[in-house]
Amino acid sequence: MAVEFALIFPVLVLILFGVIQFGIAYSQMQVFQGAAREGARCAAVQAAEANAGLQLCDPVTRVTDAAGDYTPSLTNFSVSVAGGGAACTQDTIGQEVTVGWDQNFEINIPFWSDVTVTRTIEGTFRCE
Repeated sequence: MAVEFALIFPVLVLILFGVIQFGIAYSQMQVFQGAAREGARCAAVQAAEANAGLQLCDPVTRVTDAAGDYTPSLTNFSVSVAGGGAACTQDTIGQEVTVGWDQNFEINIPFWSDVTVTRTIEGTFRCE
């Protein structure tokens, strides 16, 4: 019995740490998805804020604030409006605005090579 346990224990440890690291990366991805939605919401209300004379919010600042303890890489960060442009205006009301970037996720499993997964994070709202 001890021999079987000694043989299977390293495999169980790898599986356990792999599941934990995957869970951490998935949690981080969900936080970034929420941050992208917050950035898109910020970009969507810019035209309405400009008409009301309010201070325009910055999608990058909104994304980094919404990410909390995680730091988004914001590689290839973009704000794009369907039909063209990088900001909502009176002419683009009703069009979709998308905030997105490429994010790397590190999965570190002891005694195994580290895995880096790159995923595009996006959030979309309609311009108001």
